[in-house]
Amino acid sequence: MSSFLERLMSSLLIPRSFENRIEEEMEDISTLLLSAKYGKWDKVWRIIGTPEKPNKAYLINCIPENRRWAVLHQAVYWKDPNNVRKLLQFHECDPFLRAKECTSEVGPTSGMDAEEIAVAYGYTEVKKVLSEHIENFKEVNEEIDTFQPWHTDIERKGRGLIAITLAAYKNTFHPNKIDPEKSVLAVLEDIFNDLTTSDSRWREIRDKICDSLYVVNDSTSNTLKSCSSIGDFYKKIVNVYTVEKTYLYAHMNTALRRQQVSGYKPKANDLATGPYAVMYQILLLFWGKLKRENALTYRQMLLTKNDLDKYQVGVKFTWLAFISSSVDPKKATPFPTCNGAQGENKVTFTIDNTTNSLYQPRNIEKYAKFEENERVYPAGAQFEVTKRFQIEEITHVRLRLLSR
Repeated sequence: MSSFLERLMSSLLIPRSFENRIEEEMEDISTLLLSAKYGKWDKVWRIIGTPEKPNKAYLINCIPENRRWAVLHQAVYWKDPNNVRKLLQFHECDPFLRAKECTSEVGPTSGMDAEEIAVAYGYTEVKKVLSEHIENFKEVNEEIDTFQPWHTDIERKGRGLIAITLAAYKNTFHPNKIDPEKSVLAVLEDIFNDLTTSDSRWREIRDKICDSLYVVNDSTSNTLKSCSSIGDFYKKIVNVYTVEKTYLYAHMNTALRRQQVSGYKPKANDLATGPYAVMYQILLLFWGKLKRENALTYRQMLLTKNDLDKYQVGVKFTWLAFISSSVDPKKATPFPTCNGAQGENKVTFTIDNTTNSLYQPRNIEKYAKFEENERVYPAGAQFEVTKRFQIEEITHVRLRLLSR
């Protein structure tokens, strides 16, 4: 481990015994999916618990590397309406999750949800259970604030999107055994270092990212599939983040912000963006061609009053998502959102980036789709509010990047 990371880790408030649970979670995810595939439902319930007393139910929507279906799809395959009904009783279970590209004995099931798979197999009773659930299903639109307290324990609990993704795709991203006392940050650095010395690892990661993204964004998946070199792969990972018409950045950042919601339960589409989020985070943190910015950057947002009121002078906080900003205040217009940060209050953040930090924003303008003098902060950057004032209808908030 680099001396920089050692100093960084020593400043974290997370106990070393909780640095990561990637190996443990990998075993649980593998056992969960294989047990469902082979109809060993006692093992399934042992891992995810029961609807009344859930255990690791936040893994219920995982479709890990080398698997095409999730647990709910496998329950449909076993033609047991009782197991399907029980899974649907978990509030974590996403009834709309879709299969990866695959072909079964009844033909292609690529992109199908559980109900469509039941129809393909002709399982009338199972389809009825799913149809009735979906008909009565009500999506809870939780207010997802941008603000996350400084002392967040998401990664400590092993439930962060990046940590879960590393467990679900461990053999692809990090085939060697992972020391549980390493921080997730150090694991990401290991992956980047391995990529620089391996001729084939990047292709494996590319293929798994495309495989996973297919269920939410097939155009981005096809773009990344065309990469023929590691340099081209890195450039396109950055570029597709800035393509507005796909809304990849909006879906992914909403998934990252959702981590702060009480009883965090990643949805199927959240998990599908996970491999891409891991790779983008790695590049923002460690790819030397994305230069760190130490000048002021600007970001305009529309926030709810409840969210805005949390940004008070002296407060330290974390932004869980990837945060876009600009060195040109005229180009720091509010970025579109998708169930993420939105509201009626106009806010301009002016950010002091002089602190020497791994989380200084990266200059991505060379690879971006549009010329916006864009600088992007890695997910999980931390800040302190240093000043706040009002000019007409706009609230101005001055921030200082922290070293973490």
